[in-house]
This record gives sequence, structure tokens and C-alpha cells, in this order.
Amino acid sequence: MDIDELRNAGIQLNGLTKADHVYTFYHDETNNIRRLHINAGRLNVAELKVFVLGGIAHEGGPRPIEIQSLREAMRIQKSAVEIKLEHVAKGDFLGVLASRKLTTFLRWIADSGLMIHYHDLDPLYWSIADIIDSILPNLGDRGLFPYHSLLKSDLVEVLRCNVAATIKLFHDYGYPGLSPEGRKPFLEKLVELVDHYSAALPVQNKTVLRSVLRAGRTLESLDFIEGYPSNLLIDEFSTFYLGRIALFKHSSHILDMEEGIRDRLLASPLTSNGSPVTNFRFADSKAEPGIQLSDVVVGVLGKMHTYFTNTERDEVAADRTALSGPSLENVNLLRDLISASHEANIAFLNHVASVHDVEKIDLFLRFSDGAYAA
Repeated sequence: MDIDELRNAGIQLNGLTKADHVYTFYHDETNNIRRLHINAGRLNVAELKVFVLGGIAHEGGPRPIEIQSLREAMRIQKSAVEIKLEHVAKGDFLGVLASRKLTTFLRWIADSGLMIHYHDLDPLYWSIADIIDSILPNLGDRGLFPYHSLLKSDLVEVLRCNVAATIKLFHDYGYPGLSPEGRKPFLEKLVELVDHYSAALPVQNKTVLRSVLRAGRTLESLDFIEGYPSNLLIDEFSTFYLGRIALFKHSSHILDMEEGIRDRLLASPLTSNGSPVTNFRFADSKAEPGIQLSDVVVGVLGKMHTYFTNTERDEVAADRTALSGPSLENVNLLRDLISASHEANIAFLNHVASVHDVEKIDLFLRFSDGAYAA
């Protein structure tokens, strides 16, 4: 597989200008459910959490990262062979924020000249995005294109109101492998859900979403949700690893050993301009301090993004107002790390999520420019 076609498309689509810079990335992941599918009318996982791939990065090629001073500052027991999130903080996102050890950790990352990078993915949003993607380009109404992301976000907002009903609907029609005869009734059921949970959206948003779904019934096909395996929502996550390796092909990538991901990437050898791609390797976290630091980073970010997908905007605002002490300090440190990383390279941060959740991120972290580093 040649990575340059994928790489060039990403650069052009997002207007990236620093993809050729040389960095060293350490990668870990959290909430990798391997596959998301529906069996007997139920999801194969008990709870949907946001997948995060990311960690720490620094400019230039690989260099030693000494973490003994951090271990001592956080009073990590000598019996702990590596630093994990559980040694730094426990609980949900708000609980994690209260940890003094997290304050020490975030300060140490910033003072060490390290940056953070990550890709987050809301599995429900990713699973339903193809519905809008199958309809909008084929309607011939260019005036709707600016609302592309908003339409997906509004749809997931509705479907979150009753996840059980959503999963039943998907199961009944074999989504995302609709049959041609299932196309129209499936979209009609979606319209019914939009009507039933109309309070979840502003009136104008509901009206536009409803009209797009109804218009989709007249199409001859829904390209991305017909003819695919029934009830298989997400097959695997290796494509996101591939995307980071391809985009930053001049950088070094040290990845935590995930045998499934490694086997998928090595099954089809990667090339660039005909030459083998050798800028990545998988490693044991016990021998790589950078991966240990990345474990804590993605662990915190995974809890943060899951909190935003599961929490209403008003509650997020109230929780933010109530912060004090270490929690408030940690929010500011996390915000500053994200801002600094975004300023260094906008390609460091990438998310596949509802725009409504992105707004919650800024509401909670309060970026100085009033906009989430997207």
C-alpha cells in the first residue's frame, strides 16, 4: 500500500503546511473496542466510550526521555515497572481532574518541552456519519454543503436520546448494509425519531435534518450504507494508525505493542514512492518512557471526550463553574498543553466527533481565543 495518496489527500483537504516537519511521536490508545457490531439486537459492548490514539511528541529525531524525576515527584513505588494512568489518577473525568499527581504530571510534560498529539473518535458518530454522506452529495443542493458536519452532529444528537431504539432500528434493517427495498422505510424511521425527539434540536436544525432525510428517500441508492456487511458498524481501528504514520512520513513513530494493529499494518507492506516505509515500530511500553507518558495522556483525554459525549451542555457548564483547587489547575494546564500543541502544528490534533461536543470542549477548557483547537 502506497501511503502518499492518503497523505496528499489529508494535506490538501485540511490545508496542512507542516506535515514535512520532523518529529518523534509516541503513541498509545484507549477505549479500542476492536470491533463494533450488533448481535441479537444489542451492541457487543456494554458502554460506548471515545477512542483516543495519541500521546506525546517532540521535535527532531528520537532522543532519550528520562522520567525518573517524574516518578520521584509523583512518588511512584519502585515496584511499579512502568507509569500508568492508574498511578496518577482514578475515576471518571471529574474525579481524575482532582488528582494532585496529575498536576505534577501535566507540569512536567510542559516543562520538558514535550507536546501532546491525539486523534479522538466517537464510535456512535462515526457509525452514523455515512447516512448523511450517502445523501447530501447526491441531492444536487450545494447550499447544504456548509451544513454537512452539523447535519451529522444533529442526527447523532437525536439518536443519542434513545440508543436502544437506535440499535434496534439498525438491527431491523441490517444497517449499514441496507437492502434496496429497505432504503426508504429506514429513512422514514429516522424521520420518525427526529420528530419524536425534536426537543433535542433547535427548530431550524430539526427542519433541515428532517428535509434531508426525507429527500434521501428519492435517491436510487445510498452508496455508503447499502451492500455492506449487516450490523457491522466499525470493523477495526488500524486505519487511524496508518493515517498518522502516512501524514507524518518524515517523522519517527514509536507505538505501544498492539498485536492486532501491528499484524494489520504489516499484512500489506507500506511504501512511499516505491520504497518501504520504515518510520514506525512497535515497542514494549516498559522499555519506552515515551509510551508510558502517552498512556497517561490518552487515558485522561479518553475520559475527557467520553464525558463530553455523555453530558448535556448545561451540565458541562455547571461542572466547569464548580471547579476549584487542583481540578481547576489541571483544567488550565490541560488547556494550555492542547493550545501549545495546536499552535506548534494544527495536524497534531484531530477528532471525529459531533460539533456540539466540540463546543462543550471549549465551554469547559475555555481556550483564550474562544475556539477549540480543532
